[in-house]
Amino acid sequence: MMISELKYGLFKYEVKDYYSILGVPVSAGAKDIRLRYLKIAYQLHPDTCQADTPEGKQKASQILSKLVNPAYENLYKDKLRRECQLIFSEIGRRLAPSASSITLATDTAKTLYKEQNNREKLYQELVGKIAVEQYLDFNLITKKIALLSELNLVYLILQNETERRQEMSRSSSVGQIQSTQPIINQQTTSAQTSTQNPAPVTPPVEKKIDPTEAKLQRLLRNAQEAKELGNIDQGILELREALKLDPNSLDAHALIASLYFQQGNSTYGKIHLNKASSLDSNHPMVKKVKEEMKQATGQKAETKGKKEGKSAVKDKKVSKDKKDGKKEPPKIFGIPLW
Repeated sequence: MMISELKYGLFKYEVKDYYSILGVPVSAGAKDIRLRYLKIAYQLHPDTCQADTPEGKQKASQILSKLVNPAYENLYKDKLRRECQLIFSEIGRRLAPSASSITLATDTAKTLYKEQNNREKLYQELVGKIAVEQYLDFNLITKKIALLSELNLVYLILQNETERRQEMSRSSSVGQIQSTQPIINQQTTSAQTSTQNPAPVTPPVEKKIDPTEAKLQRLLRNAQEAKELGNIDQGILELREALKLDPNSLDAHALIASLYFQQGNSTYGKIHLNKASSLDSNHPMVKKVKEEMKQATGQKAETKGKKEGKSAVKDKKVSKDKKDGKKEPPKIFGIPLW
């Protein structure tokens, strides 16, 4: 089973939902992720799994190596987990306005969507309940992951709906304050004119500067400078802030895609490049990043070939150790299972 084979919940939007694979909430931290991974690894490792047949043990091993391990690799490290959360936040913002038109396949996800009072508590409880039996039956693993991913999808939509309502409420309050300000100024000016100078005075027209747009352009400049200096991490941080201000900024999506490709993270690079392409596929910057993607993909394939060669050498060494009678407790990512 491969991650690319999953087509439910968030997966159908081309988002790799590693949280659903591990059976943890999207708010889970490194400690919870590690503990959950160790439980799954113990269930699936050939030396400790409950499968009675060699075929069952082999299947468990494949699920562990091809499905669970990649999920753990992308969630345990703080940097990669923050990037996953950024992608989740973006997909939540994109889907929230059209939430009513999204079809949910499971009653569990529908129940969460209808909940009004204790959504966070219900979400945590549902994820925990499904996770307990997630890897007990190999034939139901895909179904459990799909159910968890639908819960994550609903949770992200509800979370962003709440944030949008709060933002609209704040904007409405600011608008009311600003709408009363010119009246006060006009009354004050009128009173001063009538008492001091009866001649009409036309104030100079000042060009208003949008503070949000100014901040966005500053962040884009900072990111471009960071890219030129080779400071990729700093550039990505600047662009994350830019996308919070304007989720539909073509420049921000194209530039952060370029930085991700330089970083070797083609997964997130492709996500942002696809977004930029959807805004304007003929934009020169989009075309330039597409060329960078081709180069990055070629280099990744070459690196993968070298790693496979090293892996073959390592396998030979392990085989020799077995012949010599050496056997150690199994370790995954350096963590012993017992």
